[in-house]
Amino acid sequence: MKKLFLFLFLCSLFAACSSVPQKTVNENGNYSWKHEVFELNQQNSAFSAEGAVTMWIDVEQFKGKFTGDYQILSASPEKWRMIITGPFNIAVATVIINGDSSYIFHEGVWDTAPWGEISKQLFNASVDGDLFSVMLGGRFRFEGECAEIENGAELCRKNGIYYKIIKGKVSEIASGDLYIVSEKKTGIPSGKGRSGRNKNKGKNAVRKSSRWIGVNRGKPAFIFENKFLDPAAETPDSLFEAPKSDEPDIFDEL
Repeated sequence: MKKLFLFLFLCSLFAACSSVPQKTVNENGNYSWKHEVFELNQQNSAFSAEGAVTMWIDVEQFKGKFTGDYQILSASPEKWRMIITGPFNIAVATVIINGDSSYIFHEGVWDTAPWGEISKQLFNASVDGDLFSVMLGGRFRFEGECAEIENGAELCRKNGIYYKIIKGKVSEIASGDLYIVSEKKTGIPSGKGRSGRNKNKGKNAVRKSSRWIGVNRGKPAFIFENKFLDPAAETPDSLFEAPKSDEPDIFDEL
């Protein structure tokens, strides 16, 4: 694992840190909680998402800011395959997440570790399937408690995670020491994605993209800038199965 993070560190772009957004969720407010069940983005139960990712790696040997690109495939909130590339489209790592288990491809072999451990090393915070689904625009099933707050917004909580919802969309998430803020911007992506589809045609065009900024203990943890989502992507179960240690990564040559 150490060599992987050295590679990430060498690929890092030392640009000035983005300003840290302010947290607005107050978990300790006096709210009138009511049980609620709802589902967001039901049409995106399985999808492929692409965009830019920034990670502030925080391990003892290698600390630094890495900026690259991601392609993430999801078959469900429990099954994910993440491909991270650095400058000049250099393959950095592939991660398979299947529930609490995860597998990471680097230096020609697959290693395994609990996802909670890998998540904290890559993103400087614990990021579960629900958070990924919300940030990337995937299907998000909620069953918990909600309360009305200021300006018609709602604050919902589930398993200790708080979601601020405005006009049916999550705008902020708070989970312990981590909070994540959404920023919206308008733009039409150009060119083709890794899959070769033209991003300006049909439902694949992203006209109001999202930028999610994660802050952990007052310091930047990660940024996901969503540029492309394909709800018709093929996500066979074989992509999320535990690989053999000597099995090559099928995306490694892309």
